Formats: sequence, C-alpha cells, structure tokens
Amino acid sequence: MLDPTMPGRSLDAQFDALWARFSRLTRTTDTLNRWPQRWRRWLTPVNVSFIVPISDSAVRAYLSDVQRALAPYMAYAPQPTEKLHITLYQIGYLRGRLPLAESWTRLELEYIAEQARRLFSELPPFTVKIGPINAFPNAAIAEVRDGGRLRFLEQAAVSVLPKTRRQKPIYPLIPHITLGFFGDHPTAPILDALRPLRDLPVLPLTIDRAALTLYSQPIGAYRNRSILKHSVEEVFATLPLNRKQS
Repeated sequence: MLDPTMPGRSLDAQFDALWARFSRLTRTTDTLNRWPQRWRRWLTPVNVSFIVPISDSAVRAYLSDVQRALAPYMAYAPQPTEKLHITLYQIGYLRGRLPLAESWTRLELEYIAEQARRLFSELPPFTVKIGPINAFPNAAIAEVRDGGRLRFLEQAAVSVLPKTRRQKPIYPLIPHITLGFFGDHPTAPILDALRPLRDLPVLPLTIDRAALTLYSQPIGAYRNRSILKHSVEEVFATLPLNRKQS
C-alpha cells in the first residue's frame, strides 16, 4: 500500500530549516573532491536512480538564470540544463568491478524497468511548484513543493524492487533540483547572492513522467571544475504517468 502523505515535519519547515542551517555556516563543503567520494566513484562508478527529468522550457530558463547568478561562487561548472532533475530514489549501482549487494546487472534493471513502467502508467500526472532557491552546505538547490506527491512516486519506485535489496535512505526525501556545487568557499558572499534569488516568483511544473537512469562521472582529460559538464547520463527507461484524471 502506497502512502501519499508526507510524514514528520511539514515540507515548509524542512526548507526553512535548510535555509537557517546554511545561513549559520561560515564555509561551504566540497563533497565532490573528498577522498571517500573519489573512492566511491572508482569502486561503483555508475549510479542507478529513479528521477524526474526537468524538460519544461520555462523552468529550465528560470533555473539557468539562477545558475548564471551563482556561477561566480561555485568551484564547479553548474549542472548542465539537459541533466537537471529531481531524484526520487537511488537504487544502487550498475554491476561493475565487485558483486556488491547494492549493485545490479542490466538484465535485472530491464525487469525493474518493466515493472515500474506498468505501475507508473497507472498514476496520474500532477503539478508541483519550483522555487524558492535554497542551499545545502555543499550545493545550491531549487525547492520543489509537491504536496507529498513525489514521496508517493518514491514509494512507487521502491515497491518494484525486491524487498531484500531495497536501500534504506540515509535522509528522507526533500524534493529539490540540484543546480551546482559550491566547493569550499566562504558563505557570506554566497548568502548575499542567494537572498534576492529567494524572492523570485515560483513556477509551476507538470510532472508527467519519470525515468530510470544510469549516471557516471568518468575519469578523463578535463579540469576538475568541469566534472558535471562531462558526466554521462543514460536514460535506461522512460516511465510516463498515463492515468487520466477523473
């Protein structure tokens, strides 16, 4: 049974808490360049996740404007527009060097995709609100206010996985779109840049599909700053929400 409610504190309270936490920081955190993250990228280089891609042109333009405003305060080039998304659920990694419990073969993913395609086709499209702009200690984000519907999609994604192989999230889903990573910088100028962006009007976004994707950051002859630009995203399966509203 899928539960469409948002447990615990309200989403507004969670976003308020994120902003209050960021406002108290003196420096941002560079998570992309930490050794544990580098080691993880070597050991399990291909991330497998259910996501909601952002294809709406007005929303993309809105987010691109924010990325340009924040670019001077980021150690890394921002997330490319065509890769902007809302992460629903990370199921693990593509089977690679080691047969880890959280890794999957392509044949297993084919079965998961087919189950998800059937389930998601029975769900109706819905509208969310994009904005205001907020921040984690390591990244700028756009808030996504969804009335709990994305939590419902997350539970739908989890339900198609074998119970023994479901990953327990470290943090509850806080719907957001990651715009780019700060690296290690003082927060004072970033806060000055973020405050006017938080007053921008929110935009509606119709969610009518999800996707199962493979995402990797290959080692290559490019500057570390361009790691997101050179990331590779394979859409393994597109999952339309096809149920008609009654």
